[in-house]
Amino acid sequence: MADDLFPTIATVFDPHSERSISASYVNAIRMGLEKLLPSNFFKFESRDEESLDDLKEKFHSLLPVCKAYQSEEHPENYSFFMLGKYRANAFKFFFEMVSMWLVPGKRLDVAMIFAADFKILEFGDAIYTLCEIIISVKDAKDLVEIQSNIPIIEMEAKLGVDSAYHARRILEIKGLSTEEKISSIQDDITTLLKKAPQHIGVDILTEMQHVMVITQDSFRKQRKSRHLCRMIGIHYLFRKALLESVKQGREKRFLKLKLFRSVLRTPEGGDKPVLSILIGLNFLSDNEIFEKQHVMTAVKSYLPGVNLVEDSFYANKRGDEKICTVYLEVEKEDGSAFTTNEMKFLRQELLVDLKDRIGHLMHPVFMPRNEEEIMRNVFSLSSQIKYIGDLPQVFISFDEQTYDHLFFTVILVRILKPGDRPVQELFADTETSLEFIPDRCKMVGMIRKKYPKEANVFRVRLPMRGFLRQDHSIDLTKARSGVVEELNRVIGEFRDFNGGMISKQNELLCNFRELLQSSNVKFNDLLLENFFYSLTPVIMRTVLEPESLKTLFVMMIESAEKGFFKGFPYTLATIQDDHFAYAMITSHDLYIKDYLNKSISGFPRQGGTLATSFTQMYDVACVGYILRSDNPVAREQFFSTIEKVLKAKEKEQQPLPAAQH
Repeated sequence: MADDLFPTIATVFDPHSERSISASYVNAIRMGLEKLLPSNFFKFESRDEESLDDLKEKFHSLLPVCKAYQSEEHPENYSFFMLGKYRANAFKFFFEMVSMWLVPGKRLDVAMIFAADFKILEFGDAIYTLCEIIISVKDAKDLVEIQSNIPIIEMEAKLGVDSAYHARRILEIKGLSTEEKISSIQDDITTLLKKAPQHIGVDILTEMQHVMVITQDSFRKQRKSRHLCRMIGIHYLFRKALLESVKQGREKRFLKLKLFRSVLRTPEGGDKPVLSILIGLNFLSDNEIFEKQHVMTAVKSYLPGVNLVEDSFYANKRGDEKICTVYLEVEKEDGSAFTTNEMKFLRQELLVDLKDRIGHLMHPVFMPRNEEEIMRNVFSLSSQIKYIGDLPQVFISFDEQTYDHLFFTVILVRILKPGDRPVQELFADTETSLEFIPDRCKMVGMIRKKYPKEANVFRVRLPMRGFLRQDHSIDLTKARSGVVEELNRVIGEFRDFNGGMISKQNELLCNFRELLQSSNVKFNDLLLENFFYSLTPVIMRTVLEPESLKTLFVMMIESAEKGFFKGFPYTLATIQDDHFAYAMITSHDLYIKDYLNKSISGFPRQGGTLATSFTQMYDVACVGYILRSDNPVAREQFFSTIEKVLKAKEKEQQPLPAAQH
């Protein structure tokens, strides 16, 4: 780093001396900074106080830095650098991590150590630590293991260098290898290595130390070493299989599930039967999450009388990896053991259901209120009331979503008769889940020059918990229906001015669901809703017959479950009767919907109507069409058009010919 570049380095042990020994340390520190920080990090045009503060803040945001470099000239040598804010014993922790845990259970030869505490004079009195440890590796097997363990060591070293708590915890766990339980686990894992070397590698020891770090002391004390070893082995195999699967299909969802019975040692010395659940899955986007509530809502839907064992849940997701492994335990409320039939049933259902339970990070939603629209709605509602016996008119619109609550704006226009109480009093005297937030109240007209028309504008807040779907997305339609139901309890009967379309949609959805249930069709309720609300044009969600929806929905399930013939890019299933033509296309190409809809948009329907659906089912795109037409020629032309479109798409991709069910 050239002298004209910032910063000015001073060693802590001799900050003012110009002796050669101090100069050599300063030079070594500068070389280390140059290696660890971005190129020309300290070079800038202005050196005013504001620029220095910005640079100092940027520098601190990068700390701590823990990196490993393999020597190009001597590949058997590895240099491990650490740069961070000064903390007592940080270097000792870093030295233990590098020398003891690059190859778990084996202390490596340290060829060279350099460490120094220093200041950057332009940054004030803050003290920083820079150190370098060079390891010389003689055994080729150790070299391979070191290369696989470096990412874990770098991650754990950063935690411990920055925090004395994490340093103590990491070294405490790693130090437990001499204790009886950890020793037993290591023996079991060593036995696994010998029995199945084709499936299990030495990197399972890294998995073991990682699990030991992220679990608490109380967790390990309650579980036998065989139990812990089984957990570690399954998580290792899940991670290995998922990493390989993701390489083969990055756009596909993969999920692994394992259940086994186990017992916990209670504080009183007894044994408590529990069911261990291990899950491995991959994420398809950065905003996906998978937490204990996602698992427990699924488990409780099949075994209602179970609860989560306290402090038994942990998730193992490393850095930017798109995979995650999860462990938790459940227990029965009556304390009994889980039967074989219960485990078999749960295993079958969860393997499919959990894919629909993966949640997405939900950010608060705020929709700025349009005052002009509110006033237009007030006048519209007022014009609907013409006679003394007319019902109150209500307009309900979604307003805002926070992390825990939903807000709706309500406009209520009613005839104010003698004895009628203010709306705020009605809310105060009624037990309701709605929280009343007043806005304004004004008179907007008279009936018979005697009875005033009162317009109330207010907001209501309600907890969102009751309106989460299986994937923890918000069901606004259900939430709005909840608001309508509660308002009926508070203010009495009214006309839902803007709820007619929603009411008809709900009615058709209920009839559709009941028809499937009466026909003994096995379906997932989330999948059913996704299919229904994907129907376009929107009017089709109110005018289609439940029987026609059932036909297309069953076609979708059957097509997805049959799968694809090897080498075929899609499947096409068709059905027709005297009034309808149905087509269901399934493909692993999630963008096929746009291609189909664009190509079919010009189809001459000859007086018929066309409904379209799009549902993603088990990583398969399902595009469905319902053509309502009494003309058999039109129905055949419709099928012919779809086939031509698919064949044209096929030629673009140049796959094998398509399969037709």
